[in-house]
Amino acid sequence: MSRSWKIDRRTFLRGTAGALLPLPFLNLMEGKVSNGLAKGSATESPPLRFLTLFKPNGVHPPSWNINGGTEFDFRMSPLMAPFAKHKDDLLILDNMGDFGFSSHANSTRRFLAGHHENKDTASVDQIIADKIGGDTAHRSLELTTEGLFTGQFGCSYISYDKDGGAIPRESDPQLVFDRLFRNPMSDPDQRQSMSSLLDRVKGDANALSRRSGYEDRQTLDEYLTVVRETERRIQNMEQAKAQPRIDLGSLQRPPVGANLNEQVEAMIDLIALALWTDSTRCITYMLGNSNSRMVFDFLGIPEQHHYLSHFFRNFSRKNLDSLLKISLWHMEKFDYLLTKLKSYKDHNGSLLDHSAVLFGSGMGHSDNHTAQRIPIVLAGGGGGRIKTGRYVRYSENQELSSLHLSLLKLFGIEAESYSASDTPLPGIDGGYFPEFQERSFDSWVTRQGGSITAQGRLRMSDNLDEAKVFYIDIEGKLPVRIEIEFRDFHDFNLAYHVGTPITLSGDGSENSNQLIITKIKDIKSLFGNSKPGTQKG
Repeated sequence: MSRSWKIDRRTFLRGTAGALLPLPFLNLMEGKVSNGLAKGSATESPPLRFLTLFKPNGVHPPSWNINGGTEFDFRMSPLMAPFAKHKDDLLILDNMGDFGFSSHANSTRRFLAGHHENKDTASVDQIIADKIGGDTAHRSLELTTEGLFTGQFGCSYISYDKDGGAIPRESDPQLVFDRLFRNPMSDPDQRQSMSSLLDRVKGDANALSRRSGYEDRQTLDEYLTVVRETERRIQNMEQAKAQPRIDLGSLQRPPVGANLNEQVEAMIDLIALALWTDSTRCITYMLGNSNSRMVFDFLGIPEQHHYLSHFFRNFSRKNLDSLLKISLWHMEKFDYLLTKLKSYKDHNGSLLDHSAVLFGSGMGHSDNHTAQRIPIVLAGGGGGRIKTGRYVRYSENQELSSLHLSLLKLFGIEAESYSASDTPLPGIDGGYFPEFQERSFDSWVTRQGGSITAQGRLRMSDNLDEAKVFYIDIEGKLPVRIEIEFRDFHDFNLAYHVGTPITLSGDGSENSNQLIITKIKDIKSLFGNSKPGTQKG
């Protein structure tokens, strides 16, 4: 005798005290089961998720930028090393952004709202959440690692509602876990005395396992193990914070946890769990405010991240090494997220296959706040709509809002324009895009007394001991060295022109046959904008 049955995608394990535990996708949810064997159906497609991971304070461009290579043949940069093993799951976008500079608050607004002047419409994640939220328990989650920056509130938000208002974020993994997996009516003061969530739904889980096929039993076992491990991690964090036992009422709560790395990894565990159980399909997570004041003492770094990010004006080799160590930690958390998403089976693939993950910042050069060559990476298959394993460098700067318009279309949202763009970003699906091509130009240098004019490609020094130094490469000659003060660096937007051919005039001298410019008088781009202008992008 055979019995066929199916369970709904919204099925929960139920236990005492109102415990409800959402489930990951099982074969039982898409087809009939006869004699314990699941028969899959191709008619039901998996839900598509959207996830963003925001990196604060830009990057050190020579460590991040990919220079050279082609769409399918490229070498990932030193800062990309922590997630290089996911190369086939990545679409690295270059020449994203526009001309000019970016304040910290503008960089957060730009990241998901397309442009700093888009202040009265929803950010792209919220538009997507309206489309894909469906009957999930949570339309979207907005998460962060850092409290409000009271000096400039705009630095603390990347998600905005339909009126352009900032959406509050949650930074405590314990509260997020309770919100997702525990009865919201439970008294939060009783959390430590509550029995394990799994113990309270154990009977329902065992009954479901008995009715499941082999693959579903494996998925259930894996899922329950993940939930228990997440509970254990959070309980350990709670116990660590509770020791030693003192009068907590006399203390002010610290702005960040004692161990930021554990807090962030616990949050990423919850992000993956929330997506896997279809508790939500849209999540934004800030690794820090856009002018993050966090101190990474667990990495042995006593200075604030924001101070270190201004590596030109606060230059020392020690400061630059600390900045790169923090950036590498950000990249490691991106790797942790991708590894976690790939580890969860979802329909006929992984959770990452059925997700679109946006990682990046809102500014390029961390000191000069350039709005050009902003670090942007798309990860995941996007349900087959994103062609990964590619490096796409556009021939001209592309507004982030063009990327956002493409993301709207990827999620089936018809929009003629978004923010500052009415043209979707080309090439996301592997189709044509205007690819960056080297153009020929002449390089030369002249000197008349103390005045030097050089034409060639501008680059930052590869030597980290001289990160403030720039060079203009001249064919057949020593490069012209540029050692200038911050005022010249900023006023002429030297960081914007890195990697491109320019004509630069200034005052200088000669030392050991090498010309050195110490004061800039004029700079002209051979193929692009020359002046930074006054607008703060």
